[in-house]
Amino acid sequence: MDVFIGVLPWTYGLVAALFMTMTLLEGWANHDGWTLARLAGAVACILWPLTVVFLLLHMLASAATSSRA
Repeated sequence: MDVFIGVLPWTYGLVAALFMTMTLLEGWANHDGWTLARLAGAVACILWPLTVVFLLLHMLASAATSSRA
């Protein structure tokens, strides 16, 4: 479980960075401005790892609470 919690945030962060980079490069190559679709893609790249971090913290808090009981 410790390896899972240690590796998962880094992996998710790298995937988010990869897709954010792809979104930025696509707009740069097409000489596009910040369209609604590109902005939504950038926001999605930033927000989805935060959901996973929140869930991991919740799991850790639940495990700590149940181990005390």
